[in-house]
Formats: sequence, structure tokens, C-alpha cells
Amino acid sequence: MVSFTNSIFRIYTSMKVLYIILALIILAILAIRYFLFKIGKPVNLKVSNSYFHHYRKKLIVYSPMGNWFELGYFESVADVTTFEPVSEDFGKDKNSVFWKGKKQLVDYDTFEVDDFIIKDKDHVYNLNGQKFDELEIIDNADPKTYQLLNSSIENYQRNNWFKDANAVYYKNKKIEGDPETFKPLNDAIAVDANFIYAIITYRGEGNEMLEVNQVIQKHKRIDGEIKPINETYVQIGNSVVSAFTKSEFELHTFDSIATVKNIDYWKIIVNNILINKGVQYPEIDVESFEDLDHNFSKDKDSIYFD
Repeated sequence: MVSFTNSIFRIYTSMKVLYIILALIILAILAIRYFLFKIGKPVNLKVSNSYFHHYRKKLIVYSPMGNWFELGYFESVADVTTFEPVSEDFGKDKNSVFWKGKKQLVDYDTFEVDDFIIKDKDHVYNLNGQKFDELEIIDNADPKTYQLLNSSIENYQRNNWFKDANAVYYKNKKIEGDPETFKPLNDAIAVDANFIYAIITYRGEGNEMLEVNQVIQKHKRIDGEIKPINETYVQIGNSVVSAFTKSEFELHTFDSIATVKNIDYWKIIVNNILINKGVQYPEIDVESFEDLDHNFSKDKDSIYFD
């Protein structure tokens, strides 16, 4: 009988300890939720999954995709009762426009975001300025005429090119070029009525590579039909141009061009001559040429590296 009573007591004691542990766990979870959880319900999930009401404070919170722990968190000064998101990162209340939760110095009544163009009556704005949460004014851009350079460009490049009545813009940077005739041909080359331009996205190699996003006037326009070969080479008449070499522009002129074969991003064959990264290799036999692993290649006579 004593043994049975002791067993019951031990079970009771164990259950009591278990309940205490569970209670402490629940209290810990509630405490963590109260003190650490910073976002509550989305303001309007159909428009943006980055604007939220604060979990316990009466304010608007900006947190990219609600992942405040990894992607950041900003408590906005927006008026809670009138704030509405207008896109993923933009919002407005009765008085102000907000981007990434931060109040922006723009004209409230005329501010608009359309086709990747952000402007008001006074300025056109750049999202990729020096401050990650502050719109940057694009110098001298005309908000009345600022538009996509060519809405028919089919790939992602369409949203990199703009123009106004006076100039061409690449990634919201003003460049040389005639806004009426300027045309990007691929990732490396553009033309207008008078010149050929090199599109330099990066400069340097390896760990020293820097994104520069420059468009540089390189050569007078060549007569002849324009035929983009791939994303880095363009044929213009009897010449082939490229712009991703160390000199950042190469022009190869032939007496005539009978055949052009695209191999990959870096290599083409013109009149049975291999051109790799803008350099001709007439000694390579193109009929037997074959790429191998680790920057090696070969033809019927030799092995090549890079």
C-alpha cells in the first residue's frame, strides 16, 4: 500500500513539474511574441506584402516581405488611419508619399509611378541612388517628356532605357546619344544615326570587378545593314563590333562577310575565323574546334587555354 501511494505521489509530482515547465514555455513564447514581434496584419496584402500594422503600437511598419529579422524593419511616421500602399514599396497617407516606409520629399499632388518611371511635376526620380531608402533626383531630366526609350524592346533591357526631349538615359543616367534615333542592339552595342556606342556594365575582373553602367561613344556609324549576332556581337555591313574586351571596343572589318556562326556569349565564327572576346584567332581550325572544361579548348592540331 505504501509503495502504491509513493508511486501515485511520484506521478503527481512529475505531472506538476511538467505543467510548470509547459507554463514557463508558454509564458516565454508570449513574452518573445510581445517584445520581439514587430509586425502585425498587412495593411493591404493585395497591393504589398511589405507594409504592416505594428503588432502592438499604433503605427505603420515597412518590412520587406514581412521578414523583418533578415531583411530589415522601419517604423514609419505615416498617418495610420489614412495610409495605403500603392505598390510593393510605395505608399501614401493624406499628406505624404512614402518609399520603403520613409517619407519622401516629392510633390504629393502630382507624384506618380508608371512603367518604371517615377516622377512629379518638377522631377524624375531614381530608385538606385546613394541612399537605399531615399529617392534621388535625376539631374536635368524633363518630367513632361520622360518615357521608355522603346516600349517594343522585348527583354528586361526595355526597363533600362529611357529618353526625354533632350537626352537618352541608361539606368536613369544621362548619356550621349540622339533620343530620336538611339537604339540598343544587344547587351554590348548601341547605335544612333551618327555613332556606335559601347555599353559597359562592368569593369575589372574577379574581386576587383565593379558595376559602372556606362554607355560610351566609340566610333562613327558604319554604313550597312545592322544584324545583331548574339548578346555581345553585332554585324554592321562588312564589319563586326563588340565591346566587352579589355579595350572595351573592337571593330573587325572584312572585304565581305559570307558566313557568320554564333557559338556562345563570347565566341563567334566569321568567314571561318574564330573571334573570342573580341580577338581574332585565324590559326584555329574552326571545323574541328571544340570547347572543353575549365577554359580549355582544342582543334585537330592543338590544345588551347582561355
